[in-house]
Amino acid sequence: MTDLFELMKIIGSVSGICSAIFLVADRYFKHYPTAIMVAGPLIEGSSNITHFLWLKNYSERPIIVSWQHESNHLHLAKDDSARSIMHSVLPGESAVSLGPNAETQLRVIKPSNHDSIDPDNSLELRLRWRFAQPIIWKADRTIRIWMRKRDFDDMTENYVKAQAV
Repeated sequence: MTDLFELMKIIGSVSGICSAIFLVADRYFKHYPTAIMVAGPLIEGSSNITHFLWLKNYSERPIIVSWQHESNHLHLAKDDSARSIMHSVLPGESAVSLGPNAETQLRVIKPSNHDSIDPDNSLELRLRWRFAQPIIWKADRTIRIWMRKRDFDDMTENYVKAQAV
């Protein structure tokens, strides 16, 4: 009987520890924004397919997402204007603000040496984000988005428009 009681204590302790770990992880990652590389037409109905970075804020608080303009990395432009595209390839930093539960798409621009990159090498973006009005955590957090060059090129070359069901 005491062995059964000890086994029940062990099972209860393990489940309590697992519950605590899940709770802490859920609270930490629940408000973590998502950044996904997608392909789509430059304008609605266009056959010119390009890459976009889809950003989604899952938090109830506004966030600020920023990135450095690095010469041999992918570049992000806030929109399709010439000014925004030129700003994205010059040295410096850019930032966007996303409100509660907001999402946006940023235009992805290839690096100038894109054609000379080996297809098996990776292309990457490093984003930093923080809450605009932090409660406790004030430091920037990082999101790293990377993709093989071969897959990056296949996204636009083999793009198929989604059909409504």
